[in-house]
Amino acid sequence: MIEIKELSLKRGHREIIKNFSCTVPEGAITAIIGSNGVGKSTLLAAIAGERFSTTGEILINGLTTASFSVEEFSKIRSVAQQSHSYWMAYSAREILALGNDVTPAEKVSEIFRALDMEAFLDQKVTALSGGQLQRIEIARAFMRDTPLVLLDEPFASQDVASIERLKNFLVAQKSEGKTIVIVAHARPEELTWCDKVIELEVR
Repeated sequence: MIEIKELSLKRGHREIIKNFSCTVPEGAITAIIGSNGVGKSTLLAAIAGERFSTTGEILINGLTTASFSVEEFSKIRSVAQQSHSYWMAYSAREILALGNDVTPAEKVSEIFRALDMEAFLDQKVTALSGGQLQRIEIARAFMRDTPLVLLDEPFASQDVASIERLKNFLVAQKSEGKTIVIVAHARPEELTWCDKVIELEVR
């Protein structure tokens, strides 16, 4: 379980999250929502250990994120950013293979099918759409097979069919024991498939 205790975070010189506390249940899907600029992605980055608080703390399984080394963090969480730019013309398949020599081929194929990626795996990443690039990032996050997966705006560039497939995929991954945290532009009533919704408010 993730515990966030009296957390305050700044973006530049502006404090965007102040004295915020909540819990993120283990083995569940949690959505972080709120209006633009409220600090959703900043909070996700803090959970990922990529941004540290001005006050307060985040604990994962009872240990503060500040106490984890980079290597320790890499074993417990994976992150998919909202967008990623590639300037070298590798194929999607080659990008997904980089640094990944431990995921069983069956698991890799399962992820590709679930995210409907098979049609563009051999295309150059420089020619792919934003939604296709986003699915590459999501696939990479799950191929690492960490217990905690953090997804920043996974639905942002997806069409309706892709969003539905991704929802089904996340629910299936949860059933396998994953703890999943997403940032989403959505209303609580649109997230009934999630186990918990955390709504950040404008300060």
